[in-house]
Amino acid sequence: MFTLTKSFALLATILIHLHTSAAAPTQARQAPRPSSPSGSGSQFANAPGGQRSAGGASTAPTGSSTPQDVTTGTACAVSTATIDTSGTTLPAPSFAPSFIGLGVGTQNYTCGSAGTYTSTGALAELFDVSCLVGQSSFSSLQSTAFAAWNSSTSTAVSSTSGVLSSANVISSPITLGQHYFITNPVTGSGLSPKWDFTSNALAGNADAFVVAAKVDDVAAPTGSADVDWLYLTNLTGTTGTLANEIYRIDTQGGQPPASCTSGTADITVKYTAMYWLTGGSF
Repeated sequence: MFTLTKSFALLATILIHLHTSAAAPTQARQAPRPSSPSGSGSQFANAPGGQRSAGGASTAPTGSSTPQDVTTGTACAVSTATIDTSGTTLPAPSFAPSFIGLGVGTQNYTCGSAGTYTSTGALAELFDVSCLVGQSSFSSLQSTAFAAWNSSTSTAVSSTSGVLSSANVISSPITLGQHYFITNPVTGSGLSPKWDFTSNALAGNADAFVVAAKVDDVAAPTGSADVDWLYLTNLTGTTGTLANEIYRIDTQGGQPPASCTSGTADITVKYTAMYWLTGGSF
């Protein structure tokens, strides 16, 4: 009797052990997975186009935050995007787009002896808007940004990221780089525009800049208060390989008053524009 009872007890122990071992994997498979990061706080939450991974391969658009492409410094591929210069005489691009930046900054002027303002260059931050191409807000982005920037009490270009974020123009701005003017590196005189991504999107890459020369310009179709639309190409003899062509279009603001009193202080005039950079080696 004792032997039979002991056998039943041993059998019961074995069955319990087998049941427990079989159930454990099932519980692991059914455990809830951590939720993916939400894209609601990102400017790229509803990116319409295919996004690129760090290796450049296309991936399906998602509603989650978009990882920045470490190859180009942008969040979404833009090589198939179209630069809209319709209604102007600006030439068609010879290269595919590489970067699309919303420029927010100032046009700078000095008052000449003739009583009119002369340009002394510009200073702007460029923000990545590659994932907004194709969205309904893209066509008016420069206007929305200008309204926020122009109404801001700040005049510091370095504050523009905060201005855009606070006004919900771009919830989490990603800086591509800066646009400013330098002495022409070839002739040693005069000013040349430079787009410099060496500290932001392509940090650490010494060639991630372009110095350009203006090839064509047209008056802004939106009115005389807006600076001209431009077409520029990389300046021969410089080493930067960021782009072959630069378009400044969809401008807002930036024009100085029609006249001034000679000897008065230099002025800055707020502006926004869409900068399209094509070609380059990135």
